[in-house]
Amino acid sequence: MNVAALRGRVDTLVAHIPLLRNLGTEIIRIEFVDRSMLIAAQSLLAMVPMLVVLAAFLPHLIGTALEQVSQVTGFGDEAVRQVAGEVDLDQVRSETGAVGLAITIVSATSFGRAVQRMFERVWEREHVGGLRGAGRCFLWVGTWLGCLGVVNAVVNLLTDPGDALRPLLQIVGASAVWWGSSWVLLFGRVRGWLLLPGAVLTGLVQVLYGLGSAWFMPAYVESNAEQFGMLGVILALSTWLIGFGGIIVGGALLGRLLVEDPVIVRTVLRARTVLTRSR
Repeated sequence: MNVAALRGRVDTLVAHIPLLRNLGTEIIRIEFVDRSMLIAAQSLLAMVPMLVVLAAFLPHLIGTALEQVSQVTGFGDEAVRQVAGEVDLDQVRSETGAVGLAITIVSATSFGRAVQRMFERVWEREHVGGLRGAGRCFLWVGTWLGCLGVVNAVVNLLTDPGDALRPLLQIVGASAVWWGSSWVLLFGRVRGWLLLPGAVLTGLVQVLYGLGSAWFMPAYVESNAEQFGMLGVILALSTWLIGFGGIIVGGALLGRLLVEDPVIVRTVLRARTVLTRSR
C-alpha cells in the first residue's frame, strides 16, 4: 500500500468518525503542543523552586517532597540522592528571607494560571484574571499539592508496593484531584458531570505514565547525571514534565469531545431511557 492510498483511507476514516475529525480540529485550535510546553515550563520554573524554598523553611518537607517526586516520575533513588545533596537548605534560608519566600510562593501561581488558561481554552470560556483569578490559582496550587500528598499517604497506608489494588487507588485519587481541579479553575462555569470523563482520562493516563516511567527513567536520569551532573537531572525532569503537560491537556480536550460527541450522547440517552423504562 502506497502513501497516497494510506492517506486516503485515513481521510475516509476521519470523515466518517466525527470524534476523530473534531479531535484534529481542536488540537489545532487550543494549540496543544504550546499548552503542553507551557505547563511543563511553569512546572519546572515555578513549582520546583517553591518546593525547595518551602523545604528550607520546613525541613521535614524535603524528604517527603523528593520521595513523592521519585514515586510519581520513577526517577530512582540515585537522582533523589543527587538532588538532596545539591540542595543546601542553610544557604537557601540565609539568602531567601521573608520577602523572597513570599515572592517564590506567589510566583508558583504561574503554574496554576497556565493550567487555568488551558481549561478555559479547551472549554471556550472567558479568562478570569485579576486578583480573583490570581487568588484562585494561588489557593489551588496549595490545595493541589496537599491533595497529592494525601492521596499518596492513603495509598501507602492501604496497600503495599506491588499490590494489584495500588494502581486502582492511585487512578481513583488522581481522577478525583483533577475533577476538583478542573471545576475550581473553571470557576464552576462547566457542570461537574461534564468534567468527569476528562478527569478520569487524565488520572488514568497519569498513573500509567508514572508506572511506565519507573521502567525507563532511572537509567535515563543516571545516564544524564553522569554526563551533565545536576543539569542532566534537570533535563530529564524537563522531558518528563513535557509528557505530563501533554497528559493534562489531552485528557481535558478528549474529555470534552467525548461528552459532546453526538454518537456517544445518543448512546447515553438511549441507555438512560432503557434503564428508566425497566424500573
